[in-house]
Amino acid sequence: MTIREAIMNRRSIRKFSQEPINYSELLKLVEYAAMAATGGNLQPLKFKIASSKELTNQIFPHIKWAAYLDNASPLPNERPTAYIAVFGDLNIKQQFECDAGAAITNMMLGAYEDGLASCWLGAIDRDALCDILCPPDNMRLLYLLALGYPSQKSRAVEKTSDSIKYWLDSDGVLNVPKRPLSEILID
Repeated sequence: MTIREAIMNRRSIRKFSQEPINYSELLKLVEYAAMAATGGNLQPLKFKIASSKELTNQIFPHIKWAAYLDNASPLPNERPTAYIAVFGDLNIKQQFECDAGAAITNMMLGAYEDGLASCWLGAIDRDALCDILCPPDNMRLLYLLALGYPSQKSRAVEKTSDSIKYWLDSDGVLNVPKRPLSEILID
């Protein structure tokens, strides 16, 4: 697989098989995150892996899924089998968006290469999740990355209307409209 293939074909997946992910695979994804570019090389991000069934079950109710779809929340037999929580260390830096974006992108591409599906989650109840994950006081929960083996297909399609909303087709494939180059390239 080339980096182009991974970038062009990796899409967010919200339905997962219940096959557990080997912990060493999850550690590898965190290693990919650690190699991401960070402003001033400050490396302010910290990560927590949640892969036990007990912990993933506690986390799940505090996530909002796929706002554009009706009844999009994964069923019990479709839920992620692991999460990686991404924290910003306030003792190092106060702003984390660029650093988090680079780190999460590295993890998503690495997951895709290894046959894993991922979904970057920002619509989360951070207070409730911090009660569950118990980070140190100097950590701000930024995002979760949901992970598992895919039980759903997703593909990019060219945006042909004014809508950017993704949809499920009659085969259950998630279609994600993307703007064509003619709309995003400034002359």
